[in-house]
Amino acid sequence: MRRRAKRDLITLTGVVVILAAIVTVNIYLRLEGLKGQYRKARYNLEVKYRKDGYEVSDWEMLRATKGTLRKGATFSDKLKEKDGYGFNLCGFMAPIDQFRNVTEYMLLPTPITCYFCDAPPPRDVLEVKLDNPGEMVNEAIINGGMLQLNEEAGSLFFYTLMHGRWKDAITPEEMKVLTDKEVSTEHRMHLMEQFNALKSGKKVSEVELLAPQAPLSGDSEGLIDDIMPKIGPADGIHQPEVDMGELIPAQNPDELGAAE
Repeated sequence: MRRRAKRDLITLTGVVVILAAIVTVNIYLRLEGLKGQYRKARYNLEVKYRKDGYEVSDWEMLRATKGTLRKGATFSDKLKEKDGYGFNLCGFMAPIDQFRNVTEYMLLPTPITCYFCDAPPPRDVLEVKLDNPGEMVNEAIINGGMLQLNEEAGSLFFYTLMHGRWKDAITPEEMKVLTDKEVSTEHRMHLMEQFNALKSGKKVSEVELLAPQAPLSGDSEGLIDDIMPKIGPADGIHQPEVDMGELIPAQNPDELGAAE
């Protein structure tokens, strides 16, 4: 009796293991099938925009990135060439902490439900910051903007799309002109200090100005000479007309002879 019960238990355990394996394989195949559909939808969107003359980057370029968020990222030379320039990428939206009228979200090569439940590798996540709000959608979309690479240790994302456009691409003409304004760290600190002083109630005269210029005085001839460009003769170049004032009257030759 004991042997029979033991045999039945072993048989039941085997059946459960087989059923669990079948369910797992079905779920895996279903997920792989969905991923294939998502990849195909993204690929078709990339092809569409490329046929229309847009430059659309591929996720494989981002996937060449190495490193961790804690230690920092190392980017490929090909991706570094894109840093600070116009950048288009197709993908699926995933929320950060906004769900309607979003101005910031994540763009992924395939969709996920929850970043913390199905966390993708950092190289598969592009942070998007929009200039104008958009809406969260399930379909693949294109995002245009200016690429910013974040290689510092402790960054939340390896890459950020600044001045992003929701469902809109950067045109070929804009690719090389859409650049972010660079402000040195020293100048940033100076601006912050001065504006904080103004906000605290200080008058403009009490705030130290950056590189003050001396006002022009009556004795400013030398200063004017330093500021104004020197104009010299140039062969073959038209010179501007200059008013020489009243000319000396023409002299009569007879009068000149008499004077001698």
